[in-house]
Amino acid sequence: MNSTEQLLHQIRQRTADDGPFWEDAAFSCPPPAIYLNGLLAERGLEKQHVIRMLGLDRTYGYQLFNGARRPTRTFLIRLAVLLGLDLDGTDRLLQICRRQPLYPRFREDAAAIFAIEKHLSLEQLDALLENIHE
Repeated sequence: MNSTEQLLHQIRQRTADDGPFWEDAAFSCPPPAIYLNGLLAERGLEKQHVIRMLGLDRTYGYQLFNGARRPTRTFLIRLAVLLGLDLDGTDRLLQICRRQPLYPRFREDAAAIFAIEKHLSLEQLDALLENIHE
C-alpha cells in the first residue's frame, strides 16, 4: 500500500494524457469486507471468535464480515481496540468503511483515543465509556 506522500507524488507526475488517475489500483481502497477480513487474517483470528468477543449476534456479525451489512462506527472502534490497532490504523479502518475519523473533541471519541493510545482492553473501554455516560 502506498503512503499518502507517494500517492501525492504520483498525482503530480501524471499528465492529462495518462488517463484518469483514480482508475489506477494504487488510488483505490479495498472493499470494507475484504479489509476487515484481512485484519483478522493478519492477526490469525477467526470471525466466529471476534464476533463472540465483540458480543455481536452471530448472523449480524457474519453479515458485517461478508459485506452484506455496512459496519457501524461503534463496531469499527470496538474492533480496532480488540485488534490492538494504533490511532492511524483505526482512522484508516474508519476511512475505508466510510465513517468519520476519531475526533478528540467528542467525549466518546476521546475515550476511544485514550483506550487505543493506552492499549486498554475492550472491557476497559466499555467501563470508561460507562463512567462518562457514553
